[in-house]
Amino acid sequence: MLVAGSFSTEELAAFGFATTLLISTVIALFALLSAIIPITANLKGAGDLASELPSLLRSALVVALLLSIMAVGALKLLELMLPFISTSPDISSLVEQYLRILIWIIPLELLAFTVIAISNGAGRTFWPAAINVVAFLTMLLTIWVFVFGNAGFAVMGSGGIAYSFLFAILAKCVLSVLLLFQSDFQTITFASLTRSRDMPYFRRIFRVGLPIGFNEGSLYLYVALLVVFIASMGAEQLAVHNVAHNVFTLSHVFSLGFMGATSILVGQTLGAGDMAGMKSVRRTSTQVMLLASCPMLLAFLFLGEEIAAAYSIDGATETIWLQICYCLLFLKLLDDVTLAGQGFLVGIEQTRTVFLGRVAGLWLVAMPIGYLLSSQYNVLGYWIGLAMGTALTLLWFVRAASIYLAQHNSGLEVNG
Repeated sequence: MLVAGSFSTEELAAFGFATTLLISTVIALFALLSAIIPITANLKGAGDLASELPSLLRSALVVALLLSIMAVGALKLLELMLPFISTSPDISSLVEQYLRILIWIIPLELLAFTVIAISNGAGRTFWPAAINVVAFLTMLLTIWVFVFGNAGFAVMGSGGIAYSFLFAILAKCVLSVLLLFQSDFQTITFASLTRSRDMPYFRRIFRVGLPIGFNEGSLYLYVALLVVFIASMGAEQLAVHNVAHNVFTLSHVFSLGFMGATSILVGQTLGAGDMAGMKSVRRTSTQVMLLASCPMLLAFLFLGEEIAAAYSIDGATETIWLQICYCLLFLKLLDDVTLAGQGFLVGIEQTRTVFLGRVAGLWLVAMPIGYLLSSQYNVLGYWIGLAMGTALTLLWFVRAASIYLAQHNSGLEVNG
């Protein structure tokens, strides 16, 4: 986004449009596959991970293959539909260039994600993080080479950003194979993967993962529709929305790490039958999430102009951005506490509740209120609506977790 914005407002708008469409199309598939994380954590808490790991990996790889086929087909269809969802021929042309390259990174990413998810579920989160850092550095290096024409290569401009993504995912995919050499993965061999065709976790991955997939798919469908609506307001409104979405997504993804840690620890306590530990994880997760959100909250409050300068937005566009900054401040706070609740519910495999809570917040509150407010506040109205929808989702998650703990506490008292 930073590099695209350095070329022109149209490049910034087109790149944000392309990545939003791409992520909106495939995010549900990755979210579905993330069901591997709480399943792995549950097996480890119960002490069954070593014996079940080959079956789990075999099941997960087959699921990843099916999802890859679905993703490529969906993105090809999206490419054909592009002229009907964009009103600007120039932006459509740039978006089409991005998608033709980015479409091929999805199968590689799903393959790497499968192994990384099992490692994370087993509590081995350091090396997956290191692999992602290497992939990020690879992206920066290839941007320097392809986009700006260094090391003897011709200048490709913003179109080279897509190639930088491709090389980053290639590096991530190759390095993810090394995770199989960790101590928790010693039971995985070529023979253990191929001697049986049984996939006992195939259905469980779909049972736990489908609500998560629908949850993320619903969220990014909401985001994609916003892009379509806001694109009709003009390039300035779309550009500042893309910046706001990019900055908020960066802060949101950072918090997703704590949400993932919550789901892993809750899954392990669930497998071990430790209700006291489950309550402790829930309480600590919320406290840590709030503490970790402080730097981003301060950034939204005091560094709005500096963020605008970093994305090369000024004039009327900067004024719109500064208005959105204050809304992001409250949205970030609500979102972090909501993610702590989501991590708890995913850990106990109550993913259907997560889906229903998100859908209610987005489609019953955020979208209609945002649409109504947009007539007066333009793009800011949609962000206000999203903050109000997130507040409803937070209340939904708190109520669901409290009911679960109360029911299981009653069961323990009866058994006692």
